[in-house]
Amino acid sequence: MPRSFVNPIFNKPGVLVRAALGLCVSLSFVSYAQPSHPLRIRIINAKTNKPITDERLNVALRVDQIGSVPMATDKNGIILVDTGQATTIRILANMYADCRPRGELYTNYSIDTIVKTGITTGNLCSSASPAPRPGVLVLYEIPKTFIPVYPAPPNSNPPHSDENPHRPPQ
Repeated sequence: MPRSFVNPIFNKPGVLVRAALGLCVSLSFVSYAQPSHPLRIRIINAKTNKPITDERLNVALRVDQIGSVPMATDKNGIILVDTGQATTIRILANMYADCRPRGELYTNYSIDTIVKTGITTGNLCSSASPAPRPGVLVLYEIPKTFIPVYPAPPNSNPPHSDENPHRPPQ
């Protein structure tokens, strides 16, 4: 009878199951060993200086991601973000008006800087500007309730336009 080249110890099902389980456990530790930088985005109402609790901020982590993901604030106006392998983050207001200067609206903020020193974004809506805290990105917003009031409605059909072609020429 030919002799098997497989060691008889490994022919036992219990040994194979334990070996496979050990391999799975060791691989799961490897996946969690990748560096991750958790950070907080704190959203504050610039007029009241209170947290905004019902915003869904558009957050884009930059590795290879093109789009952004809406993330909801908690009862303290904070969004916890696990940045994974990303090195920069971009945020855009969604349901509120952003108080940052125009030049800062599409800024890619360094995750390393946020984790080490923190960042407080620009604030054109009030004089509030707290000192940055490590691990926190502070954003100021206000409700979108500003509706301009004009003394008279704008002229709907200027004489030089073709908006009302059925009107006789003057």
